[in-house]
Amino acid sequence: MMYGYAGQILYVDLSHNQIQIKALDPEWARKFLGGWGVNARLAWDVIPPQAEALSPENAVIIGTGPFAGTIVPGSSELSITSKLPLSGGIGTGCGGGHFPLMMKTSGYDHVVITGKAARPVYLKIYNDEVEILPADDLWGQDTFETVDTLRQRHEPCSIIPIGPSGENLVGISVTFIDKGGTVGFGGLPAVMGAKNLKAVVACQGDRPIRAADPRRLVKAVDRMMDQIKGYGLRPRLLQGGTFAMTLEWLKTMGRSSGEWEDIHNKVRQTLACPSCPMGDKEVKRLQEGEFAPGIVYMTDFMGQDENSAGTPLDNHNRAVHRVDLFNRLGVCRIGFMNVLNLMVSLYDQGLLTKDRTGGLEINKNYETVLNLVEMTARREGFGDIMADGPLGAARRLGPEAEKQAIHIKGCSPFIDPRMDSLNSMAFAQLVHPGRSNYACGGIGIYMQGRPVEQFVHHARRTGMAELEINRTFKADSYQIPRLTKHAEDWYSLFNSLGQCHRLYIHRFQTMEHFREFYGAITGEELEAGELLQRGERVWNMQKLLNLRLGFGRKDDAAPDSWFEPIEAEGQARCLMDYYGQKGISKMDVERLLDEYYEARGWDRDTGIPLAEHLKSLGLEEYAA
Repeated sequence: MMYGYAGQILYVDLSHNQIQIKALDPEWARKFLGGWGVNARLAWDVIPPQAEALSPENAVIIGTGPFAGTIVPGSSELSITSKLPLSGGIGTGCGGGHFPLMMKTSGYDHVVITGKAARPVYLKIYNDEVEILPADDLWGQDTFETVDTLRQRHEPCSIIPIGPSGENLVGISVTFIDKGGTVGFGGLPAVMGAKNLKAVVACQGDRPIRAADPRRLVKAVDRMMDQIKGYGLRPRLLQGGTFAMTLEWLKTMGRSSGEWEDIHNKVRQTLACPSCPMGDKEVKRLQEGEFAPGIVYMTDFMGQDENSAGTPLDNHNRAVHRVDLFNRLGVCRIGFMNVLNLMVSLYDQGLLTKDRTGGLEINKNYETVLNLVEMTARREGFGDIMADGPLGAARRLGPEAEKQAIHIKGCSPFIDPRMDSLNSMAFAQLVHPGRSNYACGGIGIYMQGRPVEQFVHHARRTGMAELEINRTFKADSYQIPRLTKHAEDWYSLFNSLGQCHRLYIHRFQTMEHFREFYGAITGEELEAGELLQRGERVWNMQKLLNLRLGFGRKDDAAPDSWFEPIEAEGQARCLMDYYGQKGISKMDVERLLDEYYEARGWDRDTGIPLAEHLKSLGLEEYAA
């Protein structure tokens, strides 16, 4: 018996309407843990390097980890791996929801979907009853309508749908697990749309999820829950979500949304994934003002702003409606706003004219944005160009547009470090192999100017060895490359074990908690270094997958715009180090990449893992 695992992998070939069930290799579970670790190992076999992202040969690989479906706080993270249309790389997106629990109770740790259905279909997973069902009546529905329809048919269940953006193969598409867990950055819904796959439904099965030592697990969870319940800001989070937790920061950024606090708290209802004690997702029930009555689901409301209406209530409701439109259509807000910024700049310069936009004036007015979101999701008119993301859209408009596009491996950066600093979160965007995530460089600190002692504390909490701490930290600074490498390995553990890494649950997880949970669930006892090495192995497997596609050091490049001043709050901001003590040049970034590759055990010139390093991780069979 494999404690903590369902023990099976489901293979679905949409082209031939074939379904196979195979046993999960225990050695794969041991080496790669689960989730995106085993996903990466599966991708090595099932995604041909030459396959196009939107071709039948590409695969959608869904994976859970050994923590999923247990009582470990925040253990509801799902990993989905595919070759992505925006970057052309193999990336893994992660999101929360009921899907891991449902999938494992039906008996599966991973699902591998290949091929292309002749007509729209959805996949239903329920114990041994796995069916490819017609979805002609669902095609055209938005993400939330799809979830509502399928819940009526199959409840209790969890659903990964696509909306119009996925159906229309939009590169800047995303989707939501159960209306709440964002997943798919880089264009995963477009991959599903190219397969005529409208949704994947996991029903609650009757297969038990067994832990090796249930009593030990309960005691370990109780210890963590004592810490969580003692967190002084937890009541504020439960009432106001991430909006409330970031409100002071928003005010310092000049956001008018500070006046929405009472409105937000009045209409907000906490939404949580299974086993989550924080509930930082939300449902907004608009009861008065514009767009009322209305019910809106969202991952968070953090960072929203709007001032086009006459009252704070209507400004708040307009911002809520805009988020709802993005989510229902399945358009990535980050990607869309990046492309819109480029289009507005080109339009203002006279490089983009109404002849090319179909007569539209390109600006950021509220109604213009809503119109362009709709057009992008459906690839109508000028939206067809915006749908291809920053690099794809720019290439269609010409060399000058391409020169001004801000992207990393074809995808929109989540963080512009000129607004903050070149911290580990910002640097990690450059070196992410498949460019499908943005949070993999953080270990619990997201604000500028914190003392080094706080970083050391978090480094110890997350299992960094003392020798590595001495290499990474000085009295008044730290080495970004080494901290990034450690954060990525720690992040790999989260996604492979099935653990949420959002800040307000991440802050309570420690390496000791992980060791206790892993030992109690699987029965395998590991030292901190051994467990962290498995995270490192997973990260290197992701790197090897993308090296096989032709990615190398040349692709780990910062956008040229980062080295130019940006106007913000009436000031010119330049790229600076974390403590704002020195400017960062392109040469400095190249030096940081050298240091990162050295810390990783990769060749400085190519980014290829060295043979002796792969051997130390047990990955020598995957060497080029």
